[in-house]
Amino acid sequence: MPNWQPNWNNVCWDWHAAKAASHALRNMANRLEILTQERLAVAREAQREWRGRYREEFDQKLQILLKDSANLAARMRDAAARIDQASARAWEEQKNRERERERWYREKEEEERRRREEEERRRHGR
Repeated sequence: MPNWQPNWNNVCWDWHAAKAASHALRNMANRLEILTQERLAVAREAQREWRGRYREEFDQKLQILLKDSANLAARMRDAAARIDQASARAWEEQKNRERERERWYREKEEEERRRREEEERRRHGR
């Protein structure tokens, strides 16, 4: 038997949930951008004729809204990318574990073959 052991446990990762989460985050980021553009179009209509102190306050708050929306969409996409990266790492680790298991079985098989050959030689006096 080989003098080492592979990791016999599969990687614990919910591939479906991870894919669904990253997909949902990207969809929400896209939806947020669409809604922000729709709000901006309505705001531009109001800004055409609006003057004075309240217009300035409105413009300042609109800029904050646009910046916050863009930041939130970027954070959602970043979170989706991190989930995708974690899934890729989990997949690679699973494949590595499977390769190590296969290697262990090959080594075990080779050792058993050598042991049988040695026993065969001893039986025949060689």
